[in-house]
Amino acid sequence: MVLAGLLFCGTAWTDDSKDWKALREKNLKLGLDTERVDQTLGQCRKNGITAQEAEALLGPVCAAKAEALPTECIFVKIEEGLAKQVDAPRVAVAAEARLDCLRRAGRMVSNVRCGRGGDQQHLVMHTCMALESGLPDAVLQELFNRPAGFRYGRLIHVVEAGETLQLAGLEPQQTLHIMNDCLDRDLDRAELMRAVDFIIAEHANGRDFQSIHDDLWIHSD
Repeated sequence: MVLAGLLFCGTAWTDDSKDWKALREKNLKLGLDTERVDQTLGQCRKNGITAQEAEALLGPVCAAKAEALPTECIFVKIEEGLAKQVDAPRVAVAAEARLDCLRRAGRMVSNVRCGRGGDQQHLVMHTCMALESGLPDAVLQELFNRPAGFRYGRLIHVVEAGETLQLAGLEPQQTLHIMNDCLDRDLDRAELMRAVDFIIAEHANGRDFQSIHDDLWIHSD
């Protein structure tokens, strides 16, 4: 009986290893980053997640890859959940929600700027995060549709600032006003962050938006 038990355990372990190996190979064949896949699968195994559960977790990543969307922010979402010991089904739901935001961001950016590239991918990721943080689609769409167009580098920083202001409790239209101001003034990231820090500090002190805005560029400059 002991021998039979050992043989059964050995068979189960071997089958389990085959499942993980097959899952790894499946994801690598899709073109996903090897280090990212290994890191995520390793964390899944460490958390006691089965290969089948891990496959479900990586489903949104595979979907993003197939749709030419950046996969990094979905990997990050999964890893955050795993690090917090969140159960696999809840992590999968969070990853699907981020994929939805990523798709919305991808459509929004592609509607105003064609082509693919690293800068566009970064803009899609930051737009995704801003959407997930609650900044309305309409605000970002209006920003992207500015008559003067945009440069990726500047807009990426402005969207990042918009997410920060949204999380700080500003109204969406107030945030849009600031983002447009920053683009109009062609601020670099350091200048933009100084403006954001000033707004957040004054907002936390209870000042109304108009009075903050009246003083903003004097203090920021």
